[in-house]
Amino acid sequence: MKQAESLADARTAQASARGFSIGGARQWLRRSGVGAQWISLALIVLAFAIGTQGQSLSWTNLQVVLSLAAIPAILAVGLHLTIVIGGIDLSLQGTVAVCAVFVGVLSKNRFNDFDVGLWIVPIAMAIGAAAGFVTGMLHTKLRIPSFITTLGISWVLYGVAVYINKSKLISLLDTRIQHFINEKTFGIAHIVLVALLITLVVQWFEDKTRTGRYLYAVGGDEALARQAGINVERIKVLAFVVAGCLYGLGAVLLVNRMGSATSRAGLNLLFPVITAVAVGGVSLTGGLGGAKNALLGTLILTVLNNGMVLMAVNPYAQTAVNGVVLIVAVALTLDRKKLGFIK
Repeated sequence: MKQAESLADARTAQASARGFSIGGARQWLRRSGVGAQWISLALIVLAFAIGTQGQSLSWTNLQVVLSLAAIPAILAVGLHLTIVIGGIDLSLQGTVAVCAVFVGVLSKNRFNDFDVGLWIVPIAMAIGAAAGFVTGMLHTKLRIPSFITTLGISWVLYGVAVYINKSKLISLLDTRIQHFINEKTFGIAHIVLVALLITLVVQWFEDKTRTGRYLYAVGGDEALARQAGINVERIKVLAFVVAGCLYGLGAVLLVNRMGSATSRAGLNLLFPVITAVAVGGVSLTGGLGGAKNALLGTLILTVLNNGMVLMAVNPYAQTAVNGVVLIVAVALTLDRKKLGFIK
């Protein structure tokens, strides 16, 4: 296993130094780690500060931005794990939907008095983890590309959510979690602190543990990782399980923020989360990026959208801008030397 550890360490060390086939801009972006993203964030903040005459820099607006970024950040941290290993997870929407419905059904609501209380948090995370386990096993055992596997799983889970929910809006009567995430410590909402804690834990896992470093080894060169003795299938399944676990947590927070559960809770989440991961500098070809990149990318995207709202930019134009941002981010972080069939 020493050979496997050496390979993992080498992949981690080379992650920020691996060059692009063309373009000095891409090389600089890769070698600068998250430096380029911080510069981008600073420029966006400055531009909107000027455009809104300082309104975007008000403490009230900054609190709004952080609060809006919290749930997408948790989802992005989960999603980025499946991208780091060289795959992708499109089951996010279906997983969030089914977890959200179970949160509504198992919590006290206007349709029943049954309530599992705060146990709903680990239950939802376990449901998400189970979905991730099934996804990972199908992907690795049947050798179905993760793109297809996760897309199919997403539709299956969404169908289950709709069947259970029957299009009802389930209003929660147990508001303990809702009160907790909205409470503030030193002016920062607890939901923001939860997102930050999750990011720090996952980043520590990636940097300081053997298994975390194996993620980069698998994403960097799967064949070489196998030769080094790394159990590639186990690492891939683990990535999907942890991702699903965080989707479940995101569903709990999302439902409690809205105060109600519905099977539509996960809709329209996938595109902005993938965009955030790409903007943060996580390469869609694998082997590069970290939880901190996912968090920073989410923050950049949230600041961008918040600024456009403050400047009364047409909603359709906002959608177009997000599409352009995704294309540019992928173009700058994609390693074309590794690009073959979408896995």
